[in-house]
Amino acid sequence: MPTQTQEIAAKLRSTITRLTRALRKQNVSSEFSNAEILTMSLLEQHGKLLSTELADMERVSKQAVSQIINRLFDAKCVARFPSEEDKRKVFIGLTELGEKHLIATRKIKEEWLVQTMEKIFSSEEINLIQAFLPLLSRLVEHHDAKT
Repeated sequence: MPTQTQEIAAKLRSTITRLTRALRKQNVSSEFSNAEILTMSLLEQHGKLLSTELADMERVSKQAVSQIINRLFDAKCVARFPSEEDKRKVFIGLTELGEKHLIATRKIKEEWLVQTMEKIFSSEEINLIQAFLPLLSRLVEHHDAKT
């Protein structure tokens, strides 16, 4: 018989998965795939990275991340920066245009979330969600500290 924590964890995982899917569906007007947006987000978060580092972070093959980088490079959303110490290495960095696309994508998702929350939740329920956010953040921070 599952413990209360196991039951809560299963419901939390399922709910977060469904919410993530709903947010991804808001990306329909974007010219970029979710994988390309994730790549730009990682570059924004970590700065310039090697393609192998991106592949490891995204848990995809080096070939898959190379295709993503090439599409983003063609769209002028990322730039390549040769390493000063090792000319064989090339870092990938987010451009200003890439940053603008990320901001626009986030805005669309956040607007959908605001409209949906205001439509289905009372102000008390929104306050409960706000109170719960630090706990979710601790879960994420705990995972990030382990990786």
